[in-house]
Amino acid sequence: MARIDLQRRFDWDTFVTRYWNRRPVLYQATGANPFTEADVFDAALRASRGAMAPPTALEARTDVQFTIDQGQPVTLAPWLPRDTDGALDDYDARLAGTLGSRRYALIISLLHSHGFGLWSAERAFFSQLWRRVGLPLSGGITTLFHGNYEHSPVGVHLDRFTTFLFALRGRKRMRFWAKRPWSMPVTTLADYAPYLETSFTAEVGPGDLLYWPASYYHVGESASRDVATSVNVGIPVTGHQARYDVEDLLSVSPDDAPRGRALVPGVLDGDGVLPRELPAALQQAADTLRENSRDSRTQAHLRALWLNRRSAGGFEPPPPPARRRPLQDTAILHGNKHFPILVEKTGTGWCCSANGNALHVSGLRQPVNKLIATLNTARAVAVGELLRPFPSRGAVPPRVVEPLPATRAGMRRMLEILLTFRAIHLTGR
Repeated sequence: MARIDLQRRFDWDTFVTRYWNRRPVLYQATGANPFTEADVFDAALRASRGAMAPPTALEARTDVQFTIDQGQPVTLAPWLPRDTDGALDDYDARLAGTLGSRRYALIISLLHSHGFGLWSAERAFFSQLWRRVGLPLSGGITTLFHGNYEHSPVGVHLDRFTTFLFALRGRKRMRFWAKRPWSMPVTTLADYAPYLETSFTAEVGPGDLLYWPASYYHVGESASRDVATSVNVGIPVTGHQARYDVEDLLSVSPDDAPRGRALVPGVLDGDGVLPRELPAALQQAADTLRENSRDSRTQAHLRALWLNRRSAGGFEPPPPPARRRPLQDTAILHGNKHFPILVEKTGTGWCCSANGNALHVSGLRQPVNKLIATLNTARAVAVGELLRPFPSRGAVPPRVVEPLPATRAGMRRMLEILLTFRAIHLTGR
């Protein structure tokens, strides 16, 4: 039976050389963990609000799953985190009073998109990995596993993700198989008792980091009846499908519809493959798309997609922007030199991307680039000083259509938008 490597010191160089996409490893109590209980609860709370929103609401999400003894309740609201819980401990205490001895699982996918503190720390942590192996082709996933469930509801399965498990609370056991242990034509297996003999396990506790490559079949188990909390980060390394790139290309503006929704849904099959011959109507649409793809708007869209992927640091979608508020000349701002605002030319203007969000600016290169460069030094600077080089003509409507003009009003609006992206910050706050 295979055994897992144990390490008590974590560094990225050794990890990439010995373990990345090779074999599992357990780092015990190394402190290598970007997640805190407070950030995890905050993100889980925000995700739960979206899950309880009406299906037609813009904030409605389907990232949350809750099970009781492997079954899903009809109504989610009573079982999800609430503002009045305050923390994971209080949430657990509330559920314990209702569920008694029944086991439960709270699973939240895309956890990083629900909390900026969690997303920011996660991006910083994994930026060290990207420097060594490069950004993934598509975004990583972040999943919360919380509860005292007997084993993960999906059972034994294989992911297209190479996975990092960060243990926060309680103890959990991961069971692995180096190859598929069954011969039936199924992709997951909930009853895996007949195959335990060929498996090996790793038990994790608070502060541990467990890693396994995408080639290993696995299932999560509770090591006791106590509640355990972990966050899994999956990095896609296999099964990248053409439809992901096409959907990105055809996605509409986040201002018009949910991010990533294709303009032509359902054209690609489940494997991301087009049929050999298109129906006449689709052929005409393809010809039209080909012609339109040559214009400057499509090129600008492609540039924005790439810049957003870079500035998001491998974790998309990022948390939604904050509410915009007006900036006075006396306000003092500073940027983040570790994760700077990215700027590239797009046609007659400029695309600025920060924290996975983009905006477009028109005008001369030198003053716009100088403003961004000043912010990227992280030096505290007054809004009035940043705007001094720009002409004061014209005003910007409350709901301006991009690109923003390179005027004082336009650049003030750009700063206000960058503040909603959390790319810049008010000094003293």
